[in-house]
Amino acid sequence: MSRAGRWGLVATGAGMTLAGSTILLLGSTRVFVDSDLAFIGLDRGAIEAFNPRLIPLIAHDRAGFGGGLIATGFLVLMCAWYGTPSRAYWQAITLAGLAGFGCAIAVHYVEGYVDVLHLAPAWAGAILFGASLLLAITGDRTQPEVR
Repeated sequence: MSRAGRWGLVATGAGMTLAGSTILLLGSTRVFVDSDLAFIGLDRGAIEAFNPRLIPLIAHDRAGFGGGLIATGFLVLMCAWYGTPSRAYWQAITLAGLAGFGCAIAVHYVEGYVDVLHLAPAWAGAILFGASLLLAITGDRTQPEVR
């Protein structure tokens, strides 16, 4: 596996783990970031007045999403660190990345929540993932096969 590609995938996994930790922490304490409230068009008090159970439900959802992202990031990191390159390995990593980053980014555009600063980490992760994957696969194909 290309060294640069491998380290890029390790960095992608570490970044996902860090992002998940941030979402878990902020999502279960503050719940909203400023761009969330701007998109919703209400302040926290108005949301609580509408339904006092809504904010705890959103916090629960964000804690679950953050935890899932931590686990997925750790899995990507471990696969990049310890995985043995093979056709099935590259297919699995590629499909997982397309599904994960694709859905995470696309849902924002579908819903119209396109704040540049809010989406920047996801786009940066997707670009790092794609470039690293390309380097790793290309590097893997240029190496002589070891038997």
